Amino acid sequence: MKLFITNLLMLLLVIPVSAQKEYYTSIDGTKGGESLKTALYNLIKNHKKISYGSGADKTWGAFYTTDAVVENGKRRVLDMYSGEKRYFGSKGEAVSGMNIEHSVAKSWWGGTSNNAYCDLHHLNPSDQDANSRKSNYPLGELTSITWDNGVTFVGKANIDGKSQNAFEPHDDYKGDFARTYMYMFTCYQDLTWEYTWMNYEKSTYPTLKPWAVQLLLKWHKEDPVSEKEVNRNNAVYEVQGNRNPFVDYPQLAEYVWGDSINYTFHLNGNVEGGTDSDDDNTIAVPEGYRLKLFEDFETDPYEFTPITVTGEFPWHFEYQCGEVTSYDDDGVSHDAESWLVSSPIDFSNDSIAKITFDYVIRYSTADKVKEYNQLLISRDYAGNIADATWELIDFAAEQNTENWNKTTTGEIEIPATYMGDKNVVLAFKYIGTSVKAGTFEVDNVKVIAAEGENDGNTVNGDNGDDEDEGDSGNDDNEYNNGNFSDGSFTLVTDAAQLTVGDSILIVYENFVMGKQTKNYREKTDVMTSNGKITYLSADAQKIVLEEGAKAGTYAFNVGNGYLAASSSSSNYLVTAATIDANASWKITIDGNALAEIKAQGDKTRNTLQYNTSSPRFSCYTGTQKSVKIYAKSPITTGIESIVTKDNSIVNIYSLTGVCIQRQVDAEKAIEGLAKGIYIIGNKKVVVK
Repeated sequence: MKLFITNLLMLLLVIPVSAQKEYYTSIDGTKGGESLKTALYNLIKNHKKISYGSGADKTWGAFYTTDAVVENGKRRVLDMYSGEKRYFGSKGEAVSGMNIEHSVAKSWWGGTSNNAYCDLHHLNPSDQDANSRKSNYPLGELTSITWDNGVTFVGKANIDGKSQNAFEPHDDYKGDFARTYMYMFTCYQDLTWEYTWMNYEKSTYPTLKPWAVQLLLKWHKEDPVSEKEVNRNNAVYEVQGNRNPFVDYPQLAEYVWGDSINYTFHLNGNVEGGTDSDDDNTIAVPEGYRLKLFEDFETDPYEFTPITVTGEFPWHFEYQCGEVTSYDDDGVSHDAESWLVSSPIDFSNDSIAKITFDYVIRYSTADKVKEYNQLLISRDYAGNIADATWELIDFAAEQNTENWNKTTTGEIEIPATYMGDKNVVLAFKYIGTSVKAGTFEVDNVKVIAAEGENDGNTVNGDNGDDEDEGDSGNDDNEYNNGNFSDGSFTLVTDAAQLTVGDSILIVYENFVMGKQTKNYREKTDVMTSNGKITYLSADAQKIVLEEGAKAGTYAFNVGNGYLAASSSSSNYLVTAATIDANASWKITIDGNALAEIKAQGDKTRNTLQYNTSSPRFSCYTGTQKSVKIYAKSPITTGIESIVTKDNSIVNIYSLTGVCIQRQVDAEKAIEGLAKGIYIIGNKKVVVK
C-alpha cells in the first residue's frame, strides 16, 4: 500500500511515504548521535551539482520551481529575507534587485566553489539590500538591532558568551533556517570550516557548537515544518537528487543533537499524519493526531515480525493479513506459542495514543479466548520475548463463530504509562493446544498519537536499589528513589531531589564547570535538551556529593579533593584536601531551576556563580550569573559481584566501579575504609 502524508493545513504534498521511506531505508535502526549523523551524511552527501548563476539549468532556473508561488497568473518569488514582491521572468533569468544567497555563508569554508557552494538546499533568492546588510553573520537572537526591514534583522547577539554581530530572521522562517543549517552541517561535516569562532567545530560530531545546537533546536521546535518547506524539499529533490532529512523527519534533530541521542531511530515512529490514502483506500487520522504505525500486510517489508516460542507454527501473511494456527493440514492440533511483534514505536513526545485493528478468532477453546489470543505491550523488548516485561491490553476478544468476517476493535487507548517512552513495541500472542488449535487473524493495525506534555523519555521504576533490603544498617543512605536516571544527567528543579552519592554537573547555559585554573574553574562545552544532558565535553568536572561539615550541606568531591570557597587576593574557589565549613555548600533552587550554591564558612566570596565578562566559574559576592545543577544517581549496573547464598561475602567498589576489595565478610566490610561512599554488595554505603 502506498502511503501519502497529508498535513491538514497543506494544499499539496507530492511525495508518497512509501517512496520517502525507501529513500531513508539505510538509516532505519541507527542509534542516535554521531552514528546517525554519519549515516545521514552518507545518505545525502552524493547529489547532482547544479551550476551556480543564471540559466535554465542553473541556480535561477531551479529557483523558478523551488522558490515560486503562482499569484494572479504570475510566478512570484518566495523571499525569506524581505517583504518585497518580485516576479520571475523567463525560466533561468535572474530577478532584478535580488541575489543568490548562501544561508550558510560560503566564507565559512573559504568560498571554494564546491558542492556546498551550489547546494540548492541552502541557496535562496534574496533581496540585495538585506543580503548585504546581514553579511556573513551567524544566526542569533538579537539583544540590540542596528538595521531591519521587517523580515531580516541585523544587530548584536550573545554568541558563545560574547556580544557579536548576528542576523535574526522573521519568526515565520526561523525553523526553515534551523533545518537548513542542520542539513548543511550534516551533508558537509567533512569540510574544513574556517570560522570556528562562529557556530561550528572542525569535527564530524557534533560539528555545531553547543550554543548553536541550543538555538537551532529551539527554532526548530517553535517554527515547525511548513507547507512551503515540504514543497521546496520535494522540488529540490527532483532537481538535485537528495533531500533534507530534518524536513521529512523533524524528530531527527533530537536524535542527532537533542534528548534522543541515546536511542535508536526508527522510521515507523516518525510518520507525520493527517490522512493517508491509496486510491480507494483512506486511513483516517483525527485532527491533532499523527500516524505512528499502520500495517495492512499487503506488501513486504512488514511492520511486524513473527517469533515462534514453542511449536512450528509461525504467523504468516499469505492472505494479506497476519494469520496463525497450530491446526495442521492433516487435521491435527498441536501445542504452540507464536508472537507477532511490531517495530519500535516512538511515544517520546506524546500524551495519548490509540490502537485499532481488525481480527478474526475461530475454533479457539471457548473459555480461553482471551488467554489464547492476546494483545500485549512492552517498553523493554530487545529481541527476546522471555527477557521483556509485557502488559496485557484488553481488546474484548470474542470468537467469530459463524463466519470469517473481521471484527473491528474500535479505538483502544494505549496505557498512559507508556507515553514518554521511545521504544515501545506491541505484540499479538497466540496459543494453540494439542486438544484444540484455534485460528487468530489480525489486519489493518493502526496506531495514532497526539503530542502532549511529555518532554523526553520518562524514567520508569526505581534506579537499581532494592527496597526490601537494608543498606548495611544505614537507613538514610538509600538512593534518591528514581529522581534521576542512571547514566544520564537530569536538571534538578528542587534541592530536595539531591542526596549524598549523587553525581552532579554545574552548568550555565551552554557551559559546564571544568578543570581548576588558579582562582577559578574553567568553562567547557555542554548541550542540553528538555532537561537532559545530550552532549558533555570530556573536560567537564563531575562532582560526587558527600555530607558537609554542617547539617544540611554537601561537600563537592572532585576526585582530588573538595571544592572550597576562599577569599584571598588570588584564590576565590580552590580544591581543598579536607571538608570544613568553607567546603560545605548549602544548595537552594528557585522556581526557574536556578541554583544558589553558597559555602557556609567565613569567606565573603562564597557564592558559586558564572562570570560572563571573564568566562569562568568561581566564587563571588552575588553579582554574577546563577547556575543550574544536573544530577544522576550512583551507577551500580555492570559491577561484578560475588555473593554467597547467605550474603555473607561481598565485594567493595568505588562509585566509579573500581574494585577495592574482593570477597570480604559483609559484617566487617566497612572496617578500615576511609571516609567516603562505596558500593558494597551492590548497595551504597556511606562511611563517615
